[in-house]
Amino acid sequence: MHPMLENKPFFLKASAERVCLLLHGLGGGPYEMQPLAESLYAQGLSVLAVAYPGHDKPARRMPASTWPEWYGHIEATYRKLAGAFASISVVGFSTGCPLALHLAAHWPVAKLVLISPFVSVRHRWFYLLPPEAYLYSVGRLLPQVPRRRLPVRDRAMREAAEQAAYYRTFNLCAVRSALALVGTVKAELSLVRSPLLILQSRRDSVVAPSGAEYIYRRVRSRVRQLHWFDKSDHILPLDLERKEVYERVGRFLL
Repeated sequence: MHPMLENKPFFLKASAERVCLLLHGLGGGPYEMQPLAESLYAQGLSVLAVAYPGHDKPARRMPASTWPEWYGHIEATYRKLAGAFASISVVGFSTGCPLALHLAAHWPVAKLVLISPFVSVRHRWFYLLPPEAYLYSVGRLLPQVPRRRLPVRDRAMREAAEQAAYYRTFNLCAVRSALALVGTVKAELSLVRSPLLILQSRRDSVVAPSGAEYIYRRVRSRVRQLHWFDKSDHILPLDLERKEVYERVGRFLL
């Protein structure tokens, strides 16, 4: 028996004081954050998970979309929440992290949590060039690449996530846009002052783990923590050490 994950936006209201906005990864969706959200809700925090444009409808092939579209939806959601809650915290996962940082550079964010932050694609010795280089050469000719199995080492959770996930491909226009977003955010890190928690697995097969340290060193947050995991792959909120993830995030936010 594996858990039921759903790939739809959700809002669980617990308190009128504090809310947490949850931002998913590229080509992913709210299912990546669902068990974490349920844990935070059980601890008394209101939680809202969005689905970005280009991520919100089932299809085999991932549609093209760009980071200003994703961010526009996030910012509109933030403004609605600001009218109803005294304090808004943000939890980003993977590409949700540069989106969360961009938001925190321009709007008040009470606390910021970054899980497996996407700064660069993990480089393997057998790639002749950094993976990004291929996106701007061969990738211009290929609109889509097949998606490999989801980067979750916990088998039951991986199966549940693969049933919930919409897309069997990555749209390379969207991937290039995510890289453009990272370029924008690198120049803004000194504007980020929110208390910050970063969680990163050393065994992440998708993003370069060094991205976590890159952000940690460059933000201006006076309160900041970086915690490493050793057993999980990229989707930390669904993987082998997820209980510790929920505990650490809950303790930090509450």
